[in-house]
Amino acid sequence: MLRKSNNPTLQALFEADPQRSQKLRLTQGGWELDYAGIPVDQATLDGLNRLARQRGLAVEVQRLLSGEHVNTSEDQPALHMALRAAVANNSAAFRLSEAVVAGRRHFLEVASRLHSGQAGLSDLIHVGIGGSDLGPRLVADALEDDDSAVAVHWLSTLDRRRFKRLCRRLDPARTGLVIASKSFSTEETLVQARAVCDWLGDDWFRRCWAATASTERARAFGLPRQQVLSFPAWTGGRFSLWSSVGVSAAACIGRARFEQLLAGAARADQQFSSDPSANHLGVMLALLMHFLRRELNLNTLGFVSYEPRLALLADYLQQLIMESLGKSTGLDHASVDGPTAPLVFGGRGTDLQHSIFQALHQGSDTHPLVLIGTQSSGSDDELADWSHRQLAHLLAQARAFVHGRRDGRPFQQMPGNRPVATLLTGEITPERLGWLLATFEHAVYSLSVLWGINAFDQWGVEQGKRLAAHIYDQLRDG
Repeated sequence: MLRKSNNPTLQALFEADPQRSQKLRLTQGGWELDYAGIPVDQATLDGLNRLARQRGLAVEVQRLLSGEHVNTSEDQPALHMALRAAVANNSAAFRLSEAVVAGRRHFLEVASRLHSGQAGLSDLIHVGIGGSDLGPRLVADALEDDDSAVAVHWLSTLDRRRFKRLCRRLDPARTGLVIASKSFSTEETLVQARAVCDWLGDDWFRRCWAATASTERARAFGLPRQQVLSFPAWTGGRFSLWSSVGVSAAACIGRARFEQLLAGAARADQQFSSDPSANHLGVMLALLMHFLRRELNLNTLGFVSYEPRLALLADYLQQLIMESLGKSTGLDHASVDGPTAPLVFGGRGTDLQHSIFQALHQGSDTHPLVLIGTQSSGSDDELADWSHRQLAHLLAQARAFVHGRRDGRPFQQMPGNRPVATLLTGEITPERLGWLLATFEHAVYSLSVLWGINAFDQWGVEQGKRLAAHIYDQLRDG
């Protein structure tokens, strides 16, 4: 525990320091984190920084970056940051193999041909699930280029009705397919991929690509070698956006913008490497998340986007945080000494205001939030008006969560003192989005160091898969 006394209320902290909102801000990478709405004082922040030093965060960051096998249960490094470092000309963080560089060049060339129309296709179906879907889909939705020659369609869970509706709208002769699966054995992905291939016709393999670390399985599926976009086996699924798994996103937004996304992420990596302390926004996020989870014992965390282009961010962060940190066994194979991953939820800001915010404001439980938005409105007057309305809602909700409501009848009153942070940027650009996603990765890794767990495995998902395969055989055979 960082403090022996009760933590002060947010109202008391603001009354004690009217300049609190100006002091508890951190700006980096084009983003500003305002954490004045988290009930920390200077003594708490000092204690959190001390904890990071005691746990050797700086040393562990260098172990990660140097390629040590930080994924101990699978005896592998976690070098996904190398996949984006090659694009940043000023990055010397990694010495990349020719295979990695060639793999990058290969999938970006495919994406460029799709985006420009040189591939002769009007539509592209991306089949993948988990990390093979959430990251690329988020990027495509946030940065979609209206000039792209192809429209990208996403299939993840087994939904036969959606698959059939999609096929009715598309021309198989002008539709391509990307099969994204690290292992090339994921049931949901392969079942749908086979169905799409059947629909495409006998020459399906001419306009189908596999993004995978299992080249031989993709070849056995029937794909020519030049259609296999390989990436290294040390790339974790939830970090695979930066690999060839991102080919559909790159086809949607264009090669140049995808490279800008990678460069933004690489810049965040450089900052994390040079100063893994509370001066780094990702480390500060980790310290605040630790405080909320371990000190206040709050078991949820919401990410609410008031920027429509980041509507899918909460889904992406849900996997990143819960799959990385949802462990109860530590690196020493003993039980961890406290709670770990919060239950992550979220979505679109004003949608959630009309669904779950009632419980967040007046319910009996406390659910911390991060409200995310943009401050730039651009030159379009109508767009500016809509953007101003979104920002007004974000700022109003942040104030209401902290200060509540004291007037009115008892059922109208709100207690406030609900932890809330805001994360704002001027506008969503490829560089800023790449920076943000990488910085959340840094926050997750920093938390794994504080808690002594492996952020790069996910053994908890395996047992259900094995049981499902056995039950499916029984159901199929009657």
